[in-house]
Amino acid sequence: MRQLLRRGATAGAVAAFAGAVAVCAPAQAAHASTSAHCPTSTSIALLPAGSGYLFPNLFASASACGFADGGTPYHFTVGTATSNAQTPTGPHTYVVNNLSVVCSTVTVNGDSLFASGCLPG
Repeated sequence: MRQLLRRGATAGAVAAFAGAVAVCAPAQAAHASTSAHCPTSTSIALLPAGSGYLFPNLFASASACGFADGGTPYHFTVGTATSNAQTPTGPHTYVVNNLSVVCSTVTVNGDSLFASGCLPG
């Protein structure tokens, strides 16, 4: 009888411990993200010594992109992206089709969308 009580007490302690671990375990953090497709965008790039990324920022129409802020990171695909780059040899315009970038911040003012901190996506 004594052995049966010990087994019951041990099983109860194990179950209580398992329940405490389940209650105290942190929940997985949700990862927010925003994706948008823009038909067109423009960018301004300063390229020292002719190097750097051509699309460090995007200017576009929020409504044309169907932009709804779901949080960072901000994934954009752009049908036709134009970059007006200032290089040591002067200004140049570059056009890229089907550009894919990931940006760290977005500001919307009216229908104007400005994304910055953009890198190739």
